Order: sequence, then C-alpha cells, then structure tokens
Amino acid sequence: MMGPSHAACGAAAWVALTGSYTVHLADTSLPVGLSLMSVGDPGVITGALICAGAALLPDMDHPGGTVARSLPPLSRWLARGVSRVGGGHRHGTHSLVGLLVVTGLAVLSQRVSVPVGDALRWSTARDAAAAGLPAGTGSSRATQLAGAAGLTGGGGPPGSAALAGDAASSLPGQVWPLAAVLSVLLIACAVKVLAFVPDRLSHANWVVGILLGAFVATHPPEDPRWFVVAVSLGWAVHMLGDLLTTQGIHLLWPLRPRLPLPTGLYRRRAFVRLPLLGNAGSGREILLLVPVTLYALAGLFCAAISWAGLTVSV
Repeated sequence: MMGPSHAACGAAAWVALTGSYTVHLADTSLPVGLSLMSVGDPGVITGALICAGAALLPDMDHPGGTVARSLPPLSRWLARGVSRVGGGHRHGTHSLVGLLVVTGLAVLSQRVSVPVGDALRWSTARDAAAAGLPAGTGSSRATQLAGAAGLTGGGGPPGSAALAGDAASSLPGQVWPLAAVLSVLLIACAVKVLAFVPDRLSHANWVVGILLGAFVATHPPEDPRWFVVAVSLGWAVHMLGDLLTTQGIHLLWPLRPRLPLPTGLYRRRAFVRLPLLGNAGSGREILLLVPVTLYALAGLFCAAISWAGLTVSV
C-alpha cells in the first residue's frame, strides 16, 4: 500500500472503533463508528491523528522512504537503525514480532504520567492529610500544603499557594510525556506522507509535529488505554494493508517455516500475502482508498461538530 492509503486506513480504523455518531440523510440514518471504546469527541480526533501516524510507522524500515524524511535528521537515523535491526523493508517491522515490540513500547510510555492541575492539587492534598493537616476545600487545600512545606509566611505571599491552586485547576489532570514525544514522531509521519509541508520545508515538520503533539497531550482521549490501542491498531492496519498486496509481508520474521499454503499466498518461504489489491498504488487500491477516506473524514467532521456543541441536519 502507498503511504496515504495507510494513513487513511489508520484514521478510519480509529473512527470505527471509537465513533458513536449517526448521520441523517433525508430518511436514511447512517451510523459512523461502532462505539466500542469511549474516548469522547476530542479523543476521536486526537486518537485518529495518532492511529494514522502509527499506520505509517512500520515503513520506518525503509531509509529512503517518505517516512524516513519526516523529521530530519532524527527520522533518517532511526530508519537506518530500524532497517539494520529488522532485516530490511517489510521484514521485522511488518511481522508479529514487530507488532509485539511496538505494543510493549506503547505500554511503557503510557505508564509514565505526570499529574498536573487538579490531579496534582488533589495528590498533594492527600499528602497533607497524611501529614496530619486538617482537610479543606478548593484552593485552601493547596494553601494548607504550601504552609506545611514552608511556602507561606516568610517563603512567599500568603495567597500565593491559593493562586497556584486556582491556576492548576485549569490544567488537565494527567499528561504522558513519553507518549507526547512519540506523538510528535507519529504526527510528523502523517504530515510528511500527506504532503502538508513541502519537501523544501521539511524541517517545518518539527514545528507542526510539536504543536499537534502538544494538542494531543492536552486533549487526550478519555479512556486511559487509548495510546496503546491507537498505536497497536495503526500498526496492525498497516500490516494488513501490505498483506493484501502482491509483495506481502514477512509475517513470522525472523522465522522461515514451511507453511501449508498455496504458492500464490506464500512466496520465498517467508512472505505471506493475499493479493486482493494487486501491486501497491494499483487502481484497486485507489478504489478502496476513496470510501475509506470519506468514512474517516465523516467521523472526524462529526466529532468536531459534536465537540463544538453544534448539530447539523441534512
């Protein structure tokens, strides 16, 4: 599959998993999404960005490919290392082993979170309670804790802790720094493949990736499993897309067992394929890409409209 097809399929897969919308056209109602995972309206959008990027990341095993040029020079270095370790294009990163590895990395990144805002304030309030301070409400808890830590009186203005507590309450409860860093790479891959930034301005992908990564970090989906699911789902969608082409994928890398499959489905004792789409970039792939892209865009449009509190009737 070509890069834009992978990205569209990743976004569509996330919309299908998390969307819970219905489009009304005259007397017909069309469901958009299976609502199998509740992530909220912002989560549909941010998760689709990550899933689309993850659906491109397996091609990091191709040092000369578009994905390798997404965040120069870092992505080029990563691509060379991944290609060397994974055995080349459509080998390690397109295998079950690669899927397990990237899922494990996503799990590790999701375990590292930093409490901010209300989560930080309530966490410090619990610490104050453990120290024997009386319970309070609202910003007074932050003031009590600050007093216990020597941050009031001689250490600063008496109201400074309360102001800090009020300011903290406007921040999100948790952020995941490692997931945010990985999000920059994933989003930059999508930006590069979809040609939002010209090649002569390739370093601008850093700016776009960081800005959208910050947006994802501050508007994470509601389900705490979202990042792991989005990354592994996008990666699996990429494998499935390449499996449907004539070249296939080295599914069981690094093993090369004899499988009881017809020659048309198993080549060189390594690559498994079900070539329903023909060669990458074929007319059949384009025919698949059109409805998949429209479905993904419909889901994102519905999420944006619902997030804004608007309704559209056709």
